[in-house]
Formats: sequence, structure tokens, C-alpha cells
Amino acid sequence: MIAPSLHPEEKARLEALQTMCVLDTPPVHELDRITRMASRLFDVPIALVSLVDTNRQWFKSRVGLDASETPRDISFCGHAILAPGALVVRNATRDVRFADNPLVVGPPFIRFYAGQPIRSLEGHPIGTLCLISPHPREFSDTDADTLRDLGAIVEQYFGQQESFMRAHRAERELAHSQTLFEKTFEHAAVGIAVVSTEGSWQRVNQQLCQMLGYTEAELLHKTFQEITHPDDLAGDLELVGKVLAGEINSYTLEKRYLHANGAVVWVLLTVSLFYDEFDKSRSFIAIINDITQRKQMENELLSLQADLELRVQTRTQELSSALAQLREEMGLREAMQHSLQLEKERFRLTLANATDAFIELDPQGAITAWNQAAEQILGWSRDEVLHCQAQELVIPAGLRAPGRKGFDQFVGSDRGKKSHIQFPALRKDGSEFPAELTLAENTIEGQRIVNAFLRDISQRKADEQEILSSRWRLRLLTDNMPGPISHVDENLCYLFTNRTYEAWFGGSNGSLLGKHMAEVVDAAALATAQPYIAQALAGKQVTYENQVVRPEGTLYTHTTLVPEIRADGHVQGFYTLSQDITERKVLENKLAFEAAHDPLTGLPNRRAFMRILHETIARSRRSALGIGLLFLDLDGFKQINDTLGHEFGDKVLQTFADTLSRTVRETDIVSRLAGDEFTIILEGLDSPEAAASLVATKVLDQIGQVAQIAGKPVALRSSIGIATCSGACTLTADQLLAVADAAMYRAKASGKHTFAVN
Repeated sequence: MIAPSLHPEEKARLEALQTMCVLDTPPVHELDRITRMASRLFDVPIALVSLVDTNRQWFKSRVGLDASETPRDISFCGHAILAPGALVVRNATRDVRFADNPLVVGPPFIRFYAGQPIRSLEGHPIGTLCLISPHPREFSDTDADTLRDLGAIVEQYFGQQESFMRAHRAERELAHSQTLFEKTFEHAAVGIAVVSTEGSWQRVNQQLCQMLGYTEAELLHKTFQEITHPDDLAGDLELVGKVLAGEINSYTLEKRYLHANGAVVWVLLTVSLFYDEFDKSRSFIAIINDITQRKQMENELLSLQADLELRVQTRTQELSSALAQLREEMGLREAMQHSLQLEKERFRLTLANATDAFIELDPQGAITAWNQAAEQILGWSRDEVLHCQAQELVIPAGLRAPGRKGFDQFVGSDRGKKSHIQFPALRKDGSEFPAELTLAENTIEGQRIVNAFLRDISQRKADEQEILSSRWRLRLLTDNMPGPISHVDENLCYLFTNRTYEAWFGGSNGSLLGKHMAEVVDAAALATAQPYIAQALAGKQVTYENQVVRPEGTLYTHTTLVPEIRADGHVQGFYTLSQDITERKVLENKLAFEAAHDPLTGLPNRRAFMRILHETIARSRRSALGIGLLFLDLDGFKQINDTLGHEFGDKVLQTFADTLSRTVRETDIVSRLAGDEFTIILEGLDSPEAAASLVATKVLDQIGQVAQIAGKPVALRSSIGIATCSGACTLTADQLLAVADAAMYRAKASGKHTFAVN
């Protein structure tokens, strides 16, 4: 026997299994239905939903086997979770892995095994849907496809369980965060307030009340505009408008409030906008620090500083006047004495320390001066070259004739001109190097001379070549990257786009260069990007998500803007680096939908129903309009399942759900709680009991008209319990549901297929 090895990602696989909280839990009818179906479809006595734990395999659902678990080291499923697809063993006695396995040589005497791996939401195998028979058999491709489809249904169940547990954990963390916020709000050493977008104080802490001299009740009946100093109100409202318009996320400013006793209170105010996902409302969170004492000290310091500066200025002016007269006299005397000496010394030092070779020539081309840099660059000493022809020493033999001609033309041309040429220069050792030569003609004491400055540009040429190579490599690299890359200047015009960027936005071969972003990117995407572009042009690297409209559909992107900052701090543009995250976004939306909806009927599930009911009650309290809740149960549904099978029972539930959805208004909410229990939420009712009774009557009538499902005659009946609230609802969601549930049982007790109102 060969024991199964551990999975390459064993730790992550076990973490995913533990997250679901399904080990050692009671059976569920959804999985039992699948194992029974598998046993019948494949004509095998044993069908299992097996979960592979650390040292065991435990059966969440089993048909034809009494044992609830077996050791992992003798399990077939331990091998199956290592395979990419289904593991099929047609005759275990002929397989070296299992021939002497205790489950083969002893009960249940396994001969045939087929196991389809079941995976978590992140793709980790947590177990299998497996088939077992004591007789060898073949297993066709069609059989494999059917087993894979059944496995997908099992996998969907565990995926829902995993999503539910993750959501439950998130709810606990949210509750903890809310408690922490409440403690911080009440005990903070600074003023904290929640303010409506119109300026009304909605919630304030005691620190703020003490700071402004109002009681909490007094402050809640005022707006921030009423207690703001008139001189500060316009600036504050301007910043509020920018936040509401989405131009900025928050702002901080120093302003003045008016104390309840009329005094001025200086504060440091920080405001940010908060969006409530629960009731879709917006409000401001304000943090308020009292800086009145600091402002008083600043004013006193400014007064003292102004007095001191006036005294210093007066004394400085007196001293400056006297010193200026003295310096003027001394400067005039010294300037004449040192001017000539400084000029001579400056010229000498310049030539001695110049990095360029300096060569002085007479009009015939003979060398009359030769600096140290010329010795280092060309290899000749000053004594070796004086009075020699420069062309014979510096210019290669093949270029001397045109070089001589060019020199004579320069000397014979108008004076005062300069000439710049590049040519291969010659060293004493016979080697050549690229050089740049500048010629200038001057006259000193009536004598014409030619000054030549020669520079070795070998490194510059090498750098230019390296730059060209680097540009080519950069273009090759960026053009082969999967994400779009661009370089945009501060005017939002393109300086560079890679091939992927051009493919995304309809360009080719540099056709986007010089264009404004508004000519290339669709208006909606550019509007979303504008606040982040502003931050990038302010020198901040930012990352955001956006949507880009393309002919083949909308893409979701993750984009980073990297500012291009010069040495002096000026931002002269930015780089854009984007990634396509469409697949991830689609998956997130799908998981969110699946977590809130019943997979059989497509209706909101119990968790979504409770959230919607909470929201409905909250709206009722604000609008003072009544609501109604109908709790529906299918009469005789268990008998339908037992006589016609669970598959037909599912079709009955789907027909029941469709009938309910078609009968009520579009604004009414139909949900499936569990099994054959459904609910309908009605809101905005002037007469809740009459309206709910009318809906119940219509539902019973429509259900009674269903005569057959999937070609089989049926007679659907339902018992309905109704709970209502007139005006603002004072019950909680749990209380309202309990009332409707109790009414439903009264309807059943009174003869079924009717409704009762509590």
C-alpha cells in the first residue's frame, strides 16, 4: 500500500477547510440529496462527500456506509485531492497503491473508486465527491463529466458556506470597530462632531459642548453657520463646497467660533466627508481643537516682534549709511590697483586649470602657446611643440590637406568670427580620438593670433551611443509589457506611449504623441482620474481604480501615477502604469451576489432579507408610513418531496418563488428564508393591515391556479402569517419576523391555504 502524500499547499488547504466550520457538523439535506442521486445515477452502493482533515477523512454526507470517518493514510480520497481532475480506480486489487489497503482486503472490500476533488473559493482541494463499489467496473468520459457536474454542485455548497463564514467574521470586526469609535467619540480630548451637509449639528461630544459653552441639546438645534464668525464663514463654505463636489477629500483650517457668552473661540478645524452605506446618506466628520490660547500668545509675540524690528531697522539704517560711505572710498582706491593683476592671474589660472587643451597659433599655424591640458590630452610637452605646425602634430595625415585649407580660410575671413568643428585628433603615440575644436581670432598689441580650444569628446560620444542604446532597450521593454504605460507632461499631453497603451486607446506607431489626454481617454474615465492627476502634478505618487470603455467592452483598471520631479522640485509631468483587473472585479461582484441570494430561486437569502428588513424599518421610522411582513409556508411540501423526489421539490420551490415575484409590486421584496419558508416585505403603506391582506389574497389566488409543474399535476397551497406596523415601526426586525411566524402557524391551525393577521 502507498499512503497519500501531503498536498503541496497543505497549510492553506487546511486553513480553507477550517474557515468553513463544517467538520463534525450534522448532515445537510442538500448534500444528502446529491449523494443519493450519485448512488442511483452510477449504480454504486456507496457515495460519499468526504472532507480530508489533518489525519482523517470525515464524511459530511454518506450513502451506503456506516462509518463517519477513516484514517487519512489509508484513504483513497487522500490520493484524489492531489489530482487535477477526477481520480478513477477501476480495479483496486490491480493497483499497486491500493492492492493491500485494509479497505480493499477488508470491509467494505473496495474494488472500484471514482473521486472528484472539491475545492475552496481560492482553489484549494478540501475533499471529494466519491463513488465506491465492491465490484470492478469501467468509467466512461460521460460518467466523468456527470461526476464533475455533481462535484460542482457540492463545491458550490461549500463555497456558500465559506462566503457566509467570511461575512460573519467581517460583521464581528465591524461591531468591534463601532464600539471603539463610540468610546473615542465620547472620551476624546478634542471636540468631535457629525454635521449634516446643510450644516446642522447631528451629534457632538461633551468636549465640544464645553469648548463652545452650549449644552448638547442647544448645539443640536443650531447650524455651524450660526456660530461661525462672519469673517470666516465664506472661506469655510467654499471648502465645504469643494468637498461636496469631490474636488478634495478633506480640509483643515483655522477659524473662529462664537462662544455662547459672545466670546471668540479660535479652533483648528479638520473636516472630512463620510458616506453611510447603510442609509446612503452623506455627512461631515469634524475634529475641533481649541487654539484660542495659542492665538493670543501669537498676537502678543507679533506685537513684540514688530516693535523690535522697528528699533533694529532704525539702528541698521544709521550704521549702513556710515559704512556705505567708507566702503565706497576704499573700494575706489583698491579697484584700480588690483584690477589688472586680477585679470592677469585669472587668465593664467584659467589656462592652467582648464580641462580643454589650449593652443595659441600665429596666422601661419605655428604653435606659440600650449597649456598643461594640451600636454595631457595630446601627449606632447610644451617644449616639443613650440613653433611647430599644429596640423602636423594634431591632424591625421589623410585630413591635413583639407585641415590646412580650412585654417587658411578662417584666418582670411572677417575678424571676430568663431569656428566649431569635430574631427578625429591625433596623439603623440599615433592613436586617434574624437575631438571638438573651437577657433577664435584676436589681436594683441597689433599682432594677430588664433586661439584654439580642443576637447576630448570620447566619453560624450560613448554616452550618446549609450543613450541611444538605452532608449532602444527601454522602448523594447515597455512595448512588450502587458500593461499600458505612458508619459504625460504637465499640460496633459503625451510624451511617450508604449505599444499596449496604443492598442488600448486606438493609436499606433506614436500617433498619440503630442495629443491631449482628453482626445484619447473617454470623458468618464478622465473625470474619475482628475483628482488623482492633480495630486500627481502636486508631486504625490497615487494609485486608484478606474473604468475604461473600449470597443470590446468596459475594462476595470488599477493605475499608478508617478510624478516626474525636476531637481528644483518642479513637477513637469507624470508616468502612468496600469493593470487590467477586470477579471478580479467580475469575480468580486459574482461573490457578493452569491453571498446574498438563494442559489435555487435567485431570491434574496435570509441574511439579505434581515438586512433589507432593518433598512425598511428605519425608513418607516423616518417617513411615519406603515409596513407589512408576510411569512409564507408551502402546505404539504414534505409529502411532495417524499413522494415525487427532491429534484421535483426544487422545481416546486422555483415555481412558488416565480409566482410570488409576479404577484407583488416591483418595490416589494420577496425572499427565501430556508426550505419552503418565504417572506414578502411591503412598505410605504397608509393602511398596512388592509394592504397586506389584499396581497395575501392575491398570492393565495395565484398559487391556487398552478395546476401542473414539469408535466405533473400539482395542487399548491400555502399558509400565510401577516405582521404589520402602522406609522413609524417600533418593533425590531427579529420581533416583526417572530410576529409573522406566529401568525403563519395560526393560519395552518385554522385549516391551511389561508392567512392570519397579528
